[in-house]
Amino acid sequence: MLAVVMFGAATFTASASNGYSKEYNVLAANGSFTIVITGNNVIGRDGPAGYDTGIRFNKGNRLTCISRSGSWYQVVYGNRYLWVSTSYAQPLRGQNATTATTAKNVVITGSNVIGRATPGGRDTGKRFNKGQKLTYHGSNGSWNKVSHGGYYYWVSKQYSYVK
Repeated sequence: MLAVVMFGAATFTASASNGYSKEYNVLAANGSFTIVITGNNVIGRDGPAGYDTGIRFNKGNRLTCISRSGSWYQVVYGNRYLWVSTSYAQPLRGQNATTATTAKNVVITGSNVIGRATPGGRDTGKRFNKGQKLTYHGSNGSWNKVSHGGYYYWVSKQYSYVK
């Protein structure tokens, strides 16, 4: 039986070879906190107990954790989502694994706003309309990362705002 610690609405993120990210119903990413790596050569995995991605972390590295599933933290590393074992990481002092912020939304202000695969990247063919509310997952420069229908997209801040 898989133990799941819930932070809110349930999602698990996995990347597909076509560049899209797909959300699976396991654990939410509504909040974030900082973890500190406590071991050396800690493996970044593609899922809880998943495959080795070849990415390693060393003692003292700090990472943003967006969710937890059992004994695994889901972290943001560059533009990737990886998993590290809770055996080799701990929340930064003064924080804990149940800290979560209120989920934010992105409100679309334009018509037929393009959902992109990466900030300023290729057009996915997905369009959003004025007034539409999407779940906010961060930003990069002039782009907001949002989720809709189980996928992540990037929309221009010129045509959206965080609420």
